[in-house]
Amino acid sequence: MNKQKIIIVGAGYGGIKALIQLSTCKDIELLLIDKNSYHYLQTDVYDYIASQITLSDIAIDLYTFCSSFSNVTFIHEEVLRIDFTNNKVVTNSNRYMYDFLILSSGGQTLIPSSIEGLRENFHGIKSLENALLFKQKFEYFIYKKIENEGKCSLDSNFNIVIAGSGLSGVEIAAEMANYAREFFKDTGYLCSGISITLVSSTQTLLASNSLFMQENAEVRLNQLEIKIIKKARVVKVSEDTLWLNNGEKLAMNFLIWTAGITPSDLILKMQVAKNKKEQLEVDQFFRLVEHKNVFAIGDNAALFDPLSKKPLPPTAQTAELSADYVSYNIKRILSNHEPKIKSIRIKGFFASLGGKYGCGELLDFVKIQGFIAYCFKKMIEIFYRKPLQKRCKQGLKKIKNS
Repeated sequence: MNKQKIIIVGAGYGGIKALIQLSTCKDIELLLIDKNSYHYLQTDVYDYIASQITLSDIAIDLYTFCSSFSNVTFIHEEVLRIDFTNNKVVTNSNRYMYDFLILSSGGQTLIPSSIEGLRENFHGIKSLENALLFKQKFEYFIYKKIENEGKCSLDSNFNIVIAGSGLSGVEIAAEMANYAREFFKDTGYLCSGISITLVSSTQTLLASNSLFMQENAEVRLNQLEIKIIKKARVVKVSEDTLWLNNGEKLAMNFLIWTAGITPSDLILKMQVAKNKKEQLEVDQFFRLVEHKNVFAIGDNAALFDPLSKKPLPPTAQTAELSADYVSYNIKRILSNHEPKIKSIRIKGFFASLGGKYGCGELLDFVKIQGFIAYCFKKMIEIFYRKPLQKRCKQGLKKIKNS
């Protein structure tokens, strides 16, 4: 009996979860293809930038991880296109046949071409490389302020502007503000003066979240002395200046852009049904409308609860839940059963708001803030990361013994 071949394109949160779920199936061969050799834990990157965790905590080695499974192969190649007619994944060096395909290539930072100078003068955190570069430059500028100790004035500012008031923008603003404050307070340097400004296109922070989350985020950012500019959009950027549509001009050393995401280049090039945001259109089983053996999960698809039809937020949790749903139905199909519609319910939502403070909700009715919420979010991150790291150790041992 020939083994069914399942290919997963993209090692994001959804791709990793689908791999784990499907690896228990008998008589299948799993291929994970990604242009990077690591799984990037983007939800933990704010702690990394604030030097609370190390690089090994946000990058999971895919070679050793996949080697811990008996039926999984990792392919370190870039996918160029999908040949849907012949069921082939075309990479920069090979072609791979599939019986089922899961597209989990994730999203990337949306850079509007209408904003002059933005592409040349922004920093992002959607990729590990960008996070590393930003952390290095940020710490270098702090070093320069230290080097000038005794020469600089107390009000000499290092200005960071963060555009976007969704979860990414709010969390990184809070973590960086807390990091800078604690650094200079603990060491007693004269040259503090790190100024952080958050630009929001809406009247509220975390506009897509509950009033509880919105209010907590704004109170906390005010406590951290972060300047918040509401109902404003960036219209032009230079190396050291940013212009807003309200006429305001901001001097800056760094611009961190978190105002929107778009699907990966692979998805953008596909000639299949998409919505206005270029996300893949899927049916109630998260299959491509035109290709019933191709599934899409995570940020590259227009996902919704299959029962209520309500859209799902573009989060790591959604990517994992969609991977569970798709894996469940692929298993049913492999067992000669029809796919089954199930509800996808968001279990909760937590935000880190600088230092040991956070806020969050569980199942829409349990609301937590402060140190307890911070601990809860850290537990979620650890419970996700530790099993992956354990798998890597098992895979490494297996490779050494082979």
